[in-house]
Amino acid sequence: MEHLVLNPSVDRKLVARLMFNLIVPRPIAWITTLSENGKVNVAPFSFYNGITSKPPLVMVSIGKRKDGTPKDTGRNIRRTGEFVINLPTEEFLKPMVESGKDFPPEESEVEVLKLELEPSEVVKVPRIKGVKAALECKVYKIIEIGETPMDLVIGEIVAFHYEPELLESSKGVVGRLGGKRYLIVDNEIEV
Repeated sequence: MEHLVLNPSVDRKLVARLMFNLIVPRPIAWITTLSENGKVNVAPFSFYNGITSKPPLVMVSIGKRKDGTPKDTGRNIRRTGEFVINLPTEEFLKPMVESGKDFPPEESEVEVLKLELEPSEVVKVPRIKGVKAALECKVYKIIEIGETPMDLVIGEIVAFHYEPELLESSKGVVGRLGGKRYLIVDNEIEV
């Protein structure tokens, strides 16, 4: 077994690799937002989780582009205060992965990937048609964290859309592992 004690000289790439490979499986927030010109942006984020159910809060960590500028999702959330988390399942795995590529801000991943949308009930941001669940969210709080400031977005869920079978089984739901590896829930064990 290897050991790594953190100090200023530690290889940061190794730390990131350890986090991505050891904190698994991670749920994926496939987030839709609206740009200033009304284009729908969609991107996946795997540093995401629920915080509490009273009130129903989720958190997602949104970094910056390689050049240090804000990602479209973070910029759109700060501007509108709204976003939708779409639950990716196996049939959406490929477009979800593709939507994570670095698209220019003026280009809609939804249009390029030929995703269909449907209106939300409370927020202006649409959700992806055909997903088995979507969480409409309004910003509760945004906290800048980390050495290279990232946005820790805390969202309050204001509407749930879901297929009832998800309350009994998560089969088919996609999760994130390390590297370019993903997981599709297949083998559930009830204890």
